[in-house]
Amino acid sequence: MKKLLVVDDDAMFRRVMKHHLSQLGFTAIENDSALHLYQQIREESPAACFIDIVMEGKDGIETILELKEKSQCPKLIAVSSNVMYLDWVSEFGVDAILIKPVSLQAVKQVLDKLEIHAV
Repeated sequence: MKKLLVVDDDAMFRRVMKHHLSQLGFTAIENDSALHLYQQIREESPAACFIDIVMEGKDGIETILELKEKSQCPKLIAVSSNVMYLDWVSEFGVDAILIKPVSLQAVKQVLDKLEIHAV
């Protein structure tokens, strides 16, 4: 199964995403912070990362900009309930955006658009 990484400081959101991704046939790995994220990406090799824009400590925008500089960067999906943030972060090279609250259908549409399939 392909791995997808969910980076969000909200445990409930990570649980919802883990459930949605497992229903779609993916293995969801989690991180509650963007700190040490690149190390986790190198170790786990996820096909994509769902990154919350507003987090404690290191925010999603800073994280996305840093990851885009790396040579082995997975697909990056920015996630937020604030559409203004998502419009803004789209200019920084994310591969897709996802608006909270998320539905199974919305997650599937984003993954289909990025041609990320479980098998």
